[in-house]
Amino acid sequence: MEAKQKKNVRIGIWIGVTAVVAGVALVLVGYRFYNNVAPKGYQDYTVQKEQYYVEYSDQYDYWDVVTVEYPVLSGINGEQVESVNTLLYDTAMEKVNYWHLFPDEEVKQLQENYKIYSSDVHCEVPFHSQYLMSVHFQETYAPISPVNYVHKTQRSVNVNLMTGEQYTLSDIFEINDDFMGLWCEQVESEGAYDDLIVNDEDTRETFLMWFLDEDEETGEHYWLTPFFYLDEYKNFVIGLSYDPKPNKVVSVLPINNSFYAYFESSDLMPYRTDSEFWDWYDQSESAGEILECADLHDNLWLGEDASVWEYLKSVRGIE
Repeated sequence: MEAKQKKNVRIGIWIGVTAVVAGVALVLVGYRFYNNVAPKGYQDYTVQKEQYYVEYSDQYDYWDVVTVEYPVLSGINGEQVESVNTLLYDTAMEKVNYWHLFPDEEVKQLQENYKIYSSDVHCEVPFHSQYLMSVHFQETYAPISPVNYVHKTQRSVNVNLMTGEQYTLSDIFEINDDFMGLWCEQVESEGAYDDLIVNDEDTRETFLMWFLDEDEETGEHYWLTPFFYLDEYKNFVIGLSYDPKPNKVVSVLPINNSFYAYFESSDLMPYRTDSEFWDWYDQSESAGEILECADLHDNLWLGEDASVWEYLKSVRGIE
């Protein structure tokens, strides 16, 4: 009888230990599953393009012609939607706010010489997944007058639809000399800027300071803004805009105030940071729907077929 009781005790202990081990295993499996499988995300949201439009209002001493296209996110239940839409609108209106609607003292002095303030912004949403959305803005704007001053620039917004967090270039990539070597090499190979950008030590050093906004001398005259956006294949466009401050607006037309190049995602793998962006990115698949602006106005001065371009060709020989 005693031997039988001891055997039962051993069996009970074995069963207990086995149950504990199995329980721990299930917990570990569940933990790994939870941490390696992202939430479902959003599939059926929409992004409606809209336009802020003003043509010759009587509020100012100068004419104003403003056409700003911006995206509006809907179909997602969460408090992050409001902050995302505010971010998208403010980014689209960035230059209009600065040069026109909410000027500081320097801009107010410049406004005394304004004849026409004109801005034309277009947006595209080339990448939109269940987790991430990448928005690209291109703008042509003309402080003082579109007949004498035209600047072209671009910027971007890359946002997490789940949390509302925005990602900048330095959030997701290590910006160092090696990274700038890759960037300069790609820009040079695409040949869009002739020999202005080459992959040598001086050029890398200059652009590294610009990408990190550490060039105080240049910063006195320009806002230096690195940007990136994703295309539909999850590859990257990476660039830098250098937009003039009031003391650097010049009458050389038109000035393209940005540099950029295209990169395969695989080429950028060595420069990834430990940002959670990459967890969302790696599991992203196309989702959502982009709706074009139903009533998109063409800018009278800076639109695609605006007569000012013919004027500049004929008078200044600008293509």
